[in-house]
Amino acid sequence: MHRAHRARRNVRIAGTLMIGLAFFLASCGTVIYPERRGQPAGRLDIGVVALDGLGLLLFLVPGVIAFAVDFATGAIYLPPGYSLAAPPTAADLCWVRVDPAELTPRRLEGIVCEQTGKAVSLQPGAYRAMRLGTLDDFTPEALAGLQAGPAAGRVIFRASAE
Repeated sequence: MHRAHRARRNVRIAGTLMIGLAFFLASCGTVIYPERRGQPAGRLDIGVVALDGLGLLLFLVPGVIAFAVDFATGAIYLPPGYSLAAPPTAADLCWVRVDPAELTPRRLEGIVCEQTGKAVSLQPGAYRAMRLGTLDDFTPEALAGLQAGPAAGRVIFRASAE
């Protein structure tokens, strides 16, 4: 009877270890962000790195496997839109001609969507606008001034006709 009890205990321990190992083999990033599988290398997601690191501290081999799986699948990287890219320069911008009478927040949302392929929503008080005479007026200092200013209140769009 003592031998049967020990055998059942060993089976339970082995089962628990197998379930735990299977979880760590799947790795944190691959389980949490399955949509990231197959994406290219980029900036590391600190949350996934921390979870994989925790697995590495608690269980050496499964932690190493979690890192390997996340790097191999790309799940450890942030999506491409989450980069710390430098602010755009005038060379990165394009000129879009719009009749000043048509320049409303909704029309501006449409223009941005047409030019970038990304939808934006301009909520009153949540954005700032400034008048640029030319694209060369768009400088890091001008952008910093927009970001550092007080919260936007009433925003007026201005345009000039050439």
